[in-house]
Amino acid sequence: MSLRFDRRTFLRLLGASGAGLFLGLGAKQATDPEGMASLRVRLGWLLRGQWLQHTGRPSRVALAECASYDSGLLDCLRELWSQAAMPEVRGRRVLVKPNLIDAIEGYPITTAPAVLGAVVDLLRELGAAEVVVGDGPGFRRDARPVVSECGLAQVLGARNVPFVDLNYDEPRPVPAPAGWFGPTRELWLPRHLREADLIVSLPKLKTHHWAGVSLSLKNLYGLLPGARYGWPKNVLHVNGVTSSILGMYQAARSLAPVVSVVDGITGMEGDGPLFGSPMAHGLLAAGSEPVAVDAVCAGLMGFSLHEVDHLEVAAAAGVGQATRIEVVGASIDRLRRNYKRPPRAE
Repeated sequence: MSLRFDRRTFLRLLGASGAGLFLGLGAKQATDPEGMASLRVRLGWLLRGQWLQHTGRPSRVALAECASYDSGLLDCLRELWSQAAMPEVRGRRVLVKPNLIDAIEGYPITTAPAVLGAVVDLLRELGAAEVVVGDGPGFRRDARPVVSECGLAQVLGARNVPFVDLNYDEPRPVPAPAGWFGPTRELWLPRHLREADLIVSLPKLKTHHWAGVSLSLKNLYGLLPGARYGWPKNVLHVNGVTSSILGMYQAARSLAPVVSVVDGITGMEGDGPLFGSPMAHGLLAAGSEPVAVDAVCAGLMGFSLHEVDHLEVAAAAGVGQATRIEVVGASIDRLRRNYKRPPRAE
């Protein structure tokens, strides 16, 4: 994979936070210590991004063909996990974060319960000390109806696995990643996120009218507690979708490793993330670097890196590996699709 590093990407990167500093610094800004510090942070991103694009270690992404949710999921995920060279699980407390934004009959919105159940079974098989499933939906002030309506409650109950509504999970402040949330110096994050030893982002493969695609990185929006930041977490949109996606990822991985397993057996195309059409894709993907996983999955949906702002900026800023990627497992050519683009919100 290659990246076109041009003036457009450069400007996006410099303006990546809500308080972004653009190229045209006035005399006052140029002598302002906070403004200059912000510029230095962004120039550091550019250098890191260039290094990763040309000399960084490749990230591995594993792909599997899986036609349905009916059977064989655990075996498929077991092989996928091994191929992706995922981190050690034994003895770790694991937070599994599915996409539970809402439940609307007839639309494939949420992570499939069957995939989540198989991921839980695999983590226990690998010796996890604790497995907790949690999300903080952006539209629902109470996540329990979504958990029930999408069928997840039955899957978790059968396995005696707790669900935690991250919107209310004892939020406490942690340092905010520099540069991605403007002058904000701390983020209030849930207890089970702060205490996790491993975070598994488990999204549904979807289009998204704000972000282009909704995959492992966008899924991390649900880590921000609504009890602190409100619904539908407009603070993230005010800050900027791209900078918030990448900022939340870096905040999470400062607490614990973040890995990805993507449910693309049935994806969503068109008017995602809520009202799109089902896409029979037959894909499962996994990797220890969510930026790489999302870059590959976006490509399998027919999106170039430059159509997805947060992936383009991630590549330019060196937030994960978006260009040097080793794909293993199922054939990329067999899994390529052409998803209908979402209507872009203004």
